[in-house]
Amino acid sequence: MSNILDYLDWRGDILFSERPFNEVDNLILSELAYVNMKGLVPSEDSSSITLSELFKKYRESKDKLVIPMNDPEPLLERAAASDRFRNVRLMLLREKTDIDEQLQFCAVSFIIGDGSCYISFRGTDATIVGWREDCNFSFLSQTPGQLAAADYVNEAASLTDCSLRVGGHSKGGNFAVYGAAFCNEKIRDKRITEIYCNDGPGFNDNVINSEQYKAALPKIRKIIPESSLVGLLLSGAEEKTIIKSSAKGIYQHNPFSWCVTGCCFEKADGLSAESTLMNEALSKWIGELDDSDRKLFVTSVFDSIEASGALTLNDINKNKLMSYNAMMNAAKEISAERRIKLFNMLRSLTEISGEVFFNEARKKFEQIKEAGILPFIPESKEKSVSENSGDAMRYADSGFGEMSESSRE
Repeated sequence: MSNILDYLDWRGDILFSERPFNEVDNLILSELAYVNMKGLVPSEDSSSITLSELFKKYRESKDKLVIPMNDPEPLLERAAASDRFRNVRLMLLREKTDIDEQLQFCAVSFIIGDGSCYISFRGTDATIVGWREDCNFSFLSQTPGQLAAADYVNEAASLTDCSLRVGGHSKGGNFAVYGAAFCNEKIRDKRITEIYCNDGPGFNDNVINSEQYKAALPKIRKIIPESSLVGLLLSGAEEKTIIKSSAKGIYQHNPFSWCVTGCCFEKADGLSAESTLMNEALSKWIGELDDSDRKLFVTSVFDSIEASGALTLNDINKNKLMSYNAMMNAAKEISAERRIKLFNMLRSLTEISGEVFFNEARKKFEQIKEAGILPFIPESKEKSVSENSGDAMRYADSGFGEMSESSRE
């Protein structure tokens, strides 16, 4: 199946003046924000460099950015060599990672050949603080990164006089929606034409019910793969475009797996069974917790990880035993009352997941029984939730065959 790299091979010689900006162009610019541009792209005023100039500098740089699931370097190389993107200009790089603020933020603006500006927000990188910030969305109405996104949109708008598109992938998509919704009202209403959220998580109800979000809603284009997990987390009122991916399960979050036909993504018939089931279970579990419980869970998990001294996922991977021992020792310092509450939260997630998968399995059995294929349906409910969960996982055929045996017990 073809992806964004193939798109550049097919249509890279077609200028924006010949064929207008499209949803695939949006994903390319969202992904280019993952390139480590520090010291390469101007951060002051309206100074800029072309994409081809950036690639030359990047190739000489030894400081590459490790991103879970995708490597932006091949995309940068092909885009910089294409007629469509080579002369796109990059400006106003803003980047900050701060453990104390629980902030991982990066944004850059692209001046495109059609006279518009695409404001691109980077998603989660390999830093622990970046992943912690993602989890903070579950209990905070606004994070430092979201506030920085709104400020950035205002700044980019002040340095340009053209129409604006705002977008990002994963957490970058969340930042794009928040930044576009909560920037200066005149910029949001008069300057911004489209807001792209590429498989990004949603928001808590305070944001969804705000007048700012509602005002931006008609301009939001949310694109998710058919087995999306990240893109369905938390709330969102926008319509979703569901597309096909060449990957399976959570790996569909990788944008290089998204299927491209011509200048569009290949549309799927709907969400996959595994996406529906997993999101139903997670939504029920998150809905069962109040903000203080969500904060307790996130804080306990990430405090333990950070106590190991790990700053990135790679740090944990390099010395797994030492990292895990440090995390366990940190967890032991948690008070007994707090440990019990955390255990109950995890048990609740297990029970809810088991119920969801078991109910889906029974539904499938009922359908088969009505068709006369099976002689009976097991009616006993005396099994434990964990046993039911194992049955559901085996019978529902929902694409989670790679789960560990311990997760089935």
